[in-house]
Amino acid sequence: MRRTLQHIAVTTAAGLAMAGAAFAAQAASPSVRMHDQRAASAQDVVVRSGGASVEDFAALNREASDYSLKLITAAKGSGAYLADVDVVVRALPSLEPVLEHRTEGPLLLATLPPGRYEVTATYGQVLPGASMTQRRIVTVGSGLTQMVMYWETGDQVAAESPGAYRTHDVR
Repeated sequence: MRRTLQHIAVTTAAGLAMAGAAFAAQAASPSVRMHDQRAASAQDVVVRSGGASVEDFAALNREASDYSLKLITAAKGSGAYLADVDVVVRALPSLEPVLEHRTEGPLLLATLPPGRYEVTATYGQVLPGASMTQRRIVTVGSGLTQMVMYWETGDQVAAESPGAYRTHDVR
């Protein structure tokens, strides 16, 4: 199912009008719409993804310093956030998978031990002829390593949408 924040913004406009009560409930339980999964790995990697609303994104982003990898998925050109991206992280040089996860929003956080990794991400809703899969090599150190992956989707963010519905590092 294709979920960009552009589409979510349209369907949640009424909900945002009543954001006071919803935000209070969200603050009491910020992980309501975020996925938390313990990966099946000897390295004990924990991954969280979410951020399908401005509030969810902000709540999850506040936790980023507790993780070693932060990945944002977005549409090339507009910066519209993307969800439903299949992410596989493999340790280098062994190529042993340490994380396999489908994102539930544009933001993925993971606790990877320091080292070098191959990050492969696949998004199925790209423009004809565009690549669905991207691979990057990333070195994770003792702090937070951040990366943004872009796909050619043709998605746009409506002019009336808040700036929070897109990454500002648009390529």
